[in-house]
Amino acid sequence: MSRTTPKKFLIITSIAEPTAAVLAYAAMPDWHVVLVGDRKGPHRVTDPRITFLDIGQQQRSGFAYAAHCPENHYARKNLGYLHAMAQGAEIIAETDDDNLPLAGWGAEVDFSPRAVAQATGGRYFNAYKVFTDEPVWPRGFPLREITNPVGAALGAATGPAEVAVWQELADDDPDVDAIYRLTRGGRVAFRRGERFVLGSGVYCPFNSQNTFWRREAFAALFLPGRVSMRYCDILRGYIAQRLFWTRGLRLGFGPATVRQARNEHDLMRDFADELAMYRDVEAVVVALEALRPEGTMADGLTAAYAALAAAGLVTPAELAAAQAWASDFCRLVPGP
Repeated sequence: MSRTTPKKFLIITSIAEPTAAVLAYAAMPDWHVVLVGDRKGPHRVTDPRITFLDIGQQQRSGFAYAAHCPENHYARKNLGYLHAMAQGAEIIAETDDDNLPLAGWGAEVDFSPRAVAQATGGRYFNAYKVFTDEPVWPRGFPLREITNPVGAALGAATGPAEVAVWQELADDDPDVDAIYRLTRGGRVAFRRGERFVLGSGVYCPFNSQNTFWRREAFAALFLPGRVSMRYCDILRGYIAQRLFWTRGLRLGFGPATVRQARNEHDLMRDFADELAMYRDVEAVVVALEALRPEGTMADGLTAAYAALAAAGLVTPAELAAAQAWASDFCRLVPGP
């Protein structure tokens, strides 16, 4: 396939019939929409524009990871990623069934920009502050850093970058933690702003709600399934950033291109599900910074989970699942 028309897949997991958001993505001619089911929810989807993977198909996929994937968990999205790789995906996007695309969604994704600003000079950077003056932070941002006036800063100079992942934002009900929703709440309308990247060594949590991945970063797509669904994509994101730097790749942020009409949540349950995230995220960063990943990105992924398991930050079962994922990935996407 021509490099000007990459094969693009959008992965969504859902326990509902195709929502208005899912149908809006399915209407986009350049994207292959894969809807990953779970034990709950529909057993079939008849819309020919949507590839629906039910539990039976997932179990019969032939992927080693399928035996490690928990039911009733967001990590079933991993099987959608592997399906896309098996179909020759060059770009994998991901979102949720309550994120409605805005005009231009997916149209400005350039993984090799010639001129982009970069945040440097600290360990953490709150990407949301580039797009709003409201005191809001992304889910997974270390709590002690929220009011810290010292940290990484966005420089005025621009230069080229190789972007592994673009995280674009969500208007109305963006991806924030339960503490924000319980204590502040309210809708957020992000302003249009210039895209930027994080420099090597600078972390910002990124989620799975409006994200675009290039092929060279696919190994880091793995979502851990033994932590809560409010933590799994955040943990993945910190690990991924550490792996990107070893290959000269960057995490980038862009303005809101979806509007989240959030499904109903019990905020106190969300808070309880986020407790390990609040408690452990800085320890995860410490463990990752001690890592010296070698070999392929898949090798680095398993090394990261081995280090986190040794530190008691993930379970041995999570390491086994990551190893199975890496095995599947290496078979589907050979090379470094």
